[in-house]
Amino acid sequence: MKKSFVAFVAVAAIATSLAATPASAQRYLGAAIAGGLIGGAIVGRAALGFVLLLAFLPALGCGMKKMAAPLLPPPPPDLSIIGGDSDRLQESLFKGDQAVLSNQDIDRILAARITLEDRRRLAVLRLNSRNTWFQDIADLETQNSERLLKALGSAPQITQVRFMPTLLIPERRTVPYLREAAARFQADLLLIYGTRIQTFRRDRLIGADEVHAEAIVESVLLDVRTGIVIHTSQTGESISAKKAPGDANFSETVAKAETEATGKALLKLADAVVAFVSTVAK
Repeated sequence: MKKSFVAFVAVAAIATSLAATPASAQRYLGAAIAGGLIGGAIVGRAALGFVLLLAFLPALGCGMKKMAAPLLPPPPPDLSIIGGDSDRLQESLFKGDQAVLSNQDIDRILAARITLEDRRRLAVLRLNSRNTWFQDIADLETQNSERLLKALGSAPQITQVRFMPTLLIPERRTVPYLREAAARFQADLLLIYGTRIQTFRRDRLIGADEVHAEAIVESVLLDVRTGIVIHTSQTGESISAKKAPGDANFSETVAKAETEATGKALLKLADAVVAFVSTVAK
């Protein structure tokens, strides 16, 4: 009777253990139980020990299952300065910049769309001027200025092109002051340009001396109403010349070469500005 009761308890414990034991363990456990029941070897204290062993099998199976899954190391922190759309910066990291231009103003400037449909008056300003000591050089400078204005005026959109008067040019040639001067001059657009010249001289014992002049012209086209730079350009031109019999000295030859190179570079600059204005105005 006692053996039957122990066997009954063993069967009940087995059923409970099988319900909580993984399928892989159930197959091996079922085989062991079948062999034990058929052989009739599960009796007395051996049966009780077997029941206790079955009670611990579910916990043992879960522990083995947990141990089977290795723990992955955490991903390293992102040290890159480039982020995604969700964490991108929307303002300056340097608070001192706010004293010059606020983040809100920068957003407005970058998002602004400018049209040139009503921009028809153009003012021209040369930042660096040259002092000429020869009449021929002064005449060439005047011709260069006239050709530049004529080339800029060829744009269909532009109805008026004038040089900025000397009296209106501010001492501090910064964008705010230049913009104010252009507004007083009633100009819609302000073309600011500067020239840089490099010369290479070659003196000869026999024959005429030779000079190679290279002129580089940089320009900025400023929209007076908004203060935004809408176009920039850089052009260059080089000329080689020899001393002519009519030149007073070799310095006049050099000055002529520099002036001719500057005039050709200015015409290239005017073509670039006209092409831009004509394209944007459409």
